[in-house]
Amino acid sequence: MLFSIGVWIAVVVLHAIPFAACSSDGGGAVQRKVGVQWADYPPSLQAKIDALALAKDCDALQVEFNQADATNLATQSRIGHNNFELLKYIDDKQRAANCF
Repeated sequence: MLFSIGVWIAVVVLHAIPFAACSSDGGGAVQRKVGVQWADYPPSLQAKIDALALAKDCDALQVEFNQADATNLATQSRIGHNNFELLKYIDDKQRAANCF
C-alpha cells in the first residue's frame, strides 16, 4: 500500500503529539489524557473500526484514518478536542491488522 506524503507527515506528527498532550497536575506529576472519547463520535464508529480491523480491511481502515485526519480541525472547533486519540486508535488497529 502506497501512502502519500501528507499521510506520512500526519503519522510523524501524530507520534510527536503525545508529548504536547501532556500536562502537569501542579505537583510535578505529568498526566496525559488517554482513550478515545467515543461519546463525541457516531455511536457505531468504534464497532465499525473494530470490524474493519478484524477483517483486515486495510483500505477501509485507511479511509477511516484519512477521514478522521481531514476533520481534525473541525472536531477541535466543534467539541474542544482534536481527533488525535481516534487517529491513534485507528493506527493501532491498522498495525494489529498488519496493514504496514
